Amino acid sequence: MFYTSEAISSDSELGKSIALITDGRFSGASTGPVIGHCSPEAADGGPIALVEEGDLIEIDVTERKLNIIGVDGVRKTPEEIEEILARRRENWKPRPHKYQKGVLRLFSQHAASPMKGAYLE
Repeated sequence: MFYTSEAISSDSELGKSIALITDGRFSGASTGPVIGHCSPEAADGGPIALVEEGDLIEIDVTERKLNIIGVDGVRKTPEEIEEILARRRENWKPRPHKYQKGVLRLFSQHAASPMKGAYLE
């Protein structure tokens, strides 16, 4: 299930029981594990774009790894996960740009990933 950062703020019960994983910026969600600025980003078809409801996610903070390890609440082998993610990748389509004119359109078309330094190309 996906929640907004407001729904998992530190004063909510959700903020004490789930992790926030995002490819964007977040505010007000500093309780519990928080992983931000993952790259490649969902908008570019990175791994976050392939996560679906019911996936089991493993977070290894020490190794700095985040993996899908199961589907529909059932743990799968790494080979099964790769097959599932390959099918999801084939069906993935980028969302159309939200902004069709103005400065925000230019920014969305030319902003590089935070992994590259968040500059304009």
